[in-house]
Parts: sequence; C-alpha cells; structure tokens
Amino acid sequence: MKKILKSKIFAIFIILIITATTLTAFKIYDDGDDFELAKSFDLFHDVVREVRMYYVDDVDVPKLIGEATKEFLQKLDPYTVFYPENQIEDFKLMTTGAYGGIGASIFDKKESLLISDIYKSSPADSSGLKAGDEIIAVNGIDISKQNISEIRKNLKGEPGSEIHLKIKRFGFENPTEKIIVRKKISSPVIPFADVLEGNLGYIKLNTFLANSSNEFRKKLKDLNEKQKLSGLIIDLRENPGGLLNEAVNIVNLFVPKGSEIVSTKGRVKSWNHDYKAKKEPLFPDLPLVVLINSHSASASEIVSGALQDLDRAVIIGQRSFGKGLVQITRKVEYNTRIKITTQKYYIPSGRCIQAIDYSHRNPDGSIGKVPDSLISEFKTLNGRKVYDGGGIEPDIKLAKKVLSKFTKELLRNFEIFDFSTKYYYEHEKIPSVDEFTMNNSEYNEFIKYVEKRNLNFQSEAGIIAEKLAETAENEHYEQEVIIKIKELQKELSIDKTNALIQFKEEILPILEREIVKRYYYGEGMIRDEMKFDKSLKKAKIILSDKVKYQTILSGIND
Repeated sequence: MKKILKSKIFAIFIILIITATTLTAFKIYDDGDDFELAKSFDLFHDVVREVRMYYVDDVDVPKLIGEATKEFLQKLDPYTVFYPENQIEDFKLMTTGAYGGIGASIFDKKESLLISDIYKSSPADSSGLKAGDEIIAVNGIDISKQNISEIRKNLKGEPGSEIHLKIKRFGFENPTEKIIVRKKISSPVIPFADVLEGNLGYIKLNTFLANSSNEFRKKLKDLNEKQKLSGLIIDLRENPGGLLNEAVNIVNLFVPKGSEIVSTKGRVKSWNHDYKAKKEPLFPDLPLVVLINSHSASASEIVSGALQDLDRAVIIGQRSFGKGLVQITRKVEYNTRIKITTQKYYIPSGRCIQAIDYSHRNPDGSIGKVPDSLISEFKTLNGRKVYDGGGIEPDIKLAKKVLSKFTKELLRNFEIFDFSTKYYYEHEKIPSVDEFTMNNSEYNEFIKYVEKRNLNFQSEAGIIAEKLAETAENEHYEQEVIIKIKELQKELSIDKTNALIQFKEEILPILEREIVKRYYYGEGMIRDEMKFDKSLKKAKIILSDKVKYQTILSGIND
C-alpha cells in the first residue's frame, strides 16, 4: 500500500514538472523564473517525502496536496478553481446549468431540510411535493445536523434513478413517503418574458449558458410577432454571467455588423481576440433599456457595457459587480479540470470594468478595489463620459433597496415563509397574479401570527445593550448597575406589533410574493415582483418618452 501511495505522489510531481516544462515552451516565464520554479518543485517534493516517511502519525498526503492546490489557487483570485474528479458534476452544472435531480430548491432550517421552491412540471411537482414540505428522511436515512450537508448532495443523482423521501407536511399529523424518479433538470435561462403595456417587451435573463443567445433571440422574435414591440427591457439583475460568446451574440441582435463588442487580452498573446458583430442585427432600431444591479457580473457586464458604449441602450439600476476577468476551463490529469483566469476583457470604449485588483495585494494579503487615482475616463460612440475600474455605472442610478433589520429578522426566522405555507393550506386558490393583493384583514392575520410566535426582536441598540449586560455580569458589576442595563435593553427591544405596522409597505410585497409562488411557481413570483419594481417602472417611463431616451444616449446632458 505504501509503495502504491508513493508511486501516486511521484506521478503527481512528474505531472507538475511536465507542466512546468510546457509553460517554458510557451515562453511565459523568463529564465530566472524557470530556475526558481524548478527549485520550488524540488523543495516541495522533498518536504512531502520527509513528511510521508518520518512524520509521527499517518498522513493522507494526496488530501494534503489537494488542499495545498486549492490554497495556491485561492491566492490568485476567486475564479481560478480546481475541480477534482469527485466534483466534476459541479463543474458540469456550472457550464451547462443541467443536473440530475428532482427539480426543487432546498434550504436548511435548524436540523431539517425544507423545500422552498418547486419547479413547474419537474419530478418534484409531478409527485405532489409542495413548498414548505419538510424532508425528514432520504432513502431511509433520517436527517440530523450531522448528515444534513451529505443528504443535500444525495438529492442529485443520475437521471432515471429513484429517490425515496419521507415528508412532513403542514396540517398533517403523519408523514408521507414519496418515490421520485430523478430527471435531467435545466436551470431556466429565461424564467419570464412578456409584452407589457405600451407594447414594451420584457425579457429576464438569468445566466449565459450554451445556447442562451438562441433562446433569447427566439423569445424576442416571439414577443415581436405577438405584438409589434415599441421597446425592449432586458433584465440582467442578479445575473452572474457565463459564456462570453453568448453575450456577444445577444449584443449582435441590436448593433451593426462589424461593431466591436468586446476584446480580451492576457499573457498568452496568441489568445487575445477581438469579438465583433458577425451578422446584421435583427432589431437595429428597437429602443432598449437594460436593468442591472450589484450582482450583475461578467457576461452581464459585457452586454450592458457594450450597449452603453455603443449608445445603443439606456442602463438603469445600480453599479454592476465589476468582474472583467475571463476564465477558460482546461482538462488536467485523472479526469479533473481547472478553471483559470487567462485574460481581462475590454468593452468598445476601451475600458476594463474589473473592480478588484488581485495582482496587487496589501501587505496583509487583503485586496482592495481599484483606487480613484487609477480610474480613467473613456468616451462612448456619441462622446458620453464613462469610466473604468469598477463595473458599469448606470445612466440612471436608482438607490439600492435596503431592508430594515426587523424585516431581515422576519426572513431569517422564517416568519414570512411559514405563514405563507399556512396560508396556502387554508386557501384552496387565489385570484390571478395581476389581480391578487393581500388585503388589510389578511395582513392583520399575519400580524397575529407573528405575535403568537415566541420570538424577540432586538434593535441594533438593543443588541449592544444585551452584550453590555453580559459583560457587566462577567465582570461582576454591582447588581443595581446590571438591572439598569437590562431595563434599558428591554426598552430597546422592538415591539413586534408596532414594527409590523411601521414596516408594512416593506413587508407586504415580500409576503405577497412568497404566497403567489405557492400557487403560480417562479413565473408567478416574478410577475408579482413586477408590480412593486421601481427600476421596471422607470424603464417604462424612459421607453415611453422618446425625447428623453434620445437625450440620454446623445450625451446632451453631459
């Protein structure tokens, strides 16, 4: 066994040395680097050999090398990742958005697993599972705090394979058992699209996977055939990005053939590439608004940034994430993969919107955003000023919606989720999404529900007072002082009833959305969100005012 293990370690280092030689062949390193690299491999090999032979306890050397590899890559950036053989399914999900499963979203609640979402027409949906169902056993294994993460993984598996679930449901005393056949589940690229009032098209794009641009193109053509569009809203909020080519293809639907959309530049010069529009646009004159927020990243920023630089769309929302780094995936030995950052991308004005400089770390190893002193000014096609160094700045900036601490606590303690489960089983049906609105009496029922729950909500000041009381007790202050602090803490506690009334306008849309999801799935939830969406309302106003739209893109106000 020891000989086999030693031979495996030796093989690993042979691969490392071959890799180093390959890099030398590409002339990426200079001669000094070659020597230092070879020396480092030799030293590392010697250290591993000494530990393996003489360390007092048995050592899982391959595991340690795997952890060292992970740590090594983490020192580069968060996007350069090694996928060992046992994580190849995660790699496939990342690149294709497809996996074998039941079609439900799951979250942890204390020592249990709750179903939060059911995908329409999925195996979970066909079997009768509902949001709010608690999974108490999987394949005969009861769920506990110790095995909860492992059981979550077991919900996925080969399409066609069976999984046995034991479910505890609200309002039912006895648990029920479900036998579900897994299928290939694909994350929806476009979870919602429709023609809104004023003949405005709306497409929400979740990610940029293979074939996303074809789905987008088909959906846009369908909307335009359904009703001649006067404008289009592309919603890229919460879209983390994906494949660069898919972003290029989507931009090409709206810009002239030959337009530069994005270029990539890195250390391997032969890999540098300019991506231009290869086809004539299908919708060259259709007015566009793109919605972005702080979680719009990568390919989302290529689309929004290119359309902004080419003065082809008005961008509305919050500054985007600022990921201007390009990754490729490469096969390495033993059925493993590495996703590695190879280039930065530059949009038509010439700017790179990468917000964090991973190559220049602080002395303590921390990283920071590109400093203002290094931010440069660029110009769009019409001469509007734009800047690099920190994501896409919207043409129309809207404040980010920030929830109160009280509402966050309601969400964290599942008050809204649990009430919605209760509501679903007490109401067989609700009106259509457009017609459904929680009335005052229903909201009062929610207030009574929360009041009965044994939960105390603390303000920020109340939390500080609580910690102060604990410190005073630990340091043996006089009892009179401790009592006064606790009285102050009590006064600073949030009165649940008053807070539920005070934050009603903030809580109500979240509560309504959670209830609608139980009846009309994810599409219904999105449609309900649109009723309260300030960014969407602003987009409608801009697209309905042609003068304002053209004024923004012309840069007259700059």
